[in-house]
Amino acid sequence: MTLPMRRTRGGRLHGMEPAAMLRPDPFADVQELLTRMTGLIQPTAEAEAERPWVPVAEIDENDDAYIVRLEMPGIAPDEIDIGIRDRELCVNGEVREGEEGSNTLRLRVGRFHYHTSLPSDVDADNVEASMDEGVLTLRIPKAHEGQARHIEITDGRSEDARGS
Repeated sequence: MTLPMRRTRGGRLHGMEPAAMLRPDPFADVQELLTRMTGLIQPTAEAEAERPWVPVAEIDENDDAYIVRLEMPGIAPDEIDIGIRDRELCVNGEVREGEEGSNTLRLRVGRFHYHTSLPSDVDADNVEASMDEGVLTLRIPKAHEGQARHIEITDGRSEDARGS
């Protein structure tokens, strides 16, 4: 059922153009766009819980090795898996719920994953790993055959020419 509306002179309804009454709220489009963008930017809580977290890492280099340090407070060494394959370092594992009555505070529970590409001059067979106060330190030595060496310049004459 439609309610009757009183027309005024000039075809206006209650002082408004008929087309203006059909136009949606101009801010409704903006609000809908913001809602859609927020949904794209902020993942749902379920998706966030399933996604593995990435530990904070820093990589340094010295003359004979690359040093990778990963911040992993409260994670036991047996919960960490380290591997190198196709010049890629992979550190991953899973942090499980603490036991009842445990003094371990687990801020992050679930899978973690860190990976980075390594230069071609690494000796993957002699990697050393140590854990101290929640920091995992990996020492990845450089391969000796790939290191630079100094080459002396001779006078350009062959040994036979110098001896005569």
